[in-house]
Amino acid sequence: MEITITINGKQHSIHDGLSLSSLLRFLGINSDRVAVEHNMEIVNKNDFNDTVLKENDTLEIITFVGGGV
Repeated sequence: MEITITINGKQHSIHDGLSLSSLLRFLGINSDRVAVEHNMEIVNKNDFNDTVLKENDTLEIITFVGGGV
């Protein structure tokens, strides 16, 4: 079954029961270099596996980019 979630303001259809860590892998995002807000609450990296996404959830995913002078 598919559910609809919002990621960074855009709607996406994903498989029901997908964890946050599985979604990040599917999107090709390194979970070590990311901050995630799930329904307006920051998710601790230790909870990525246990955070199961549900219909109408909202995610803001911010990736960190290294660099400097």
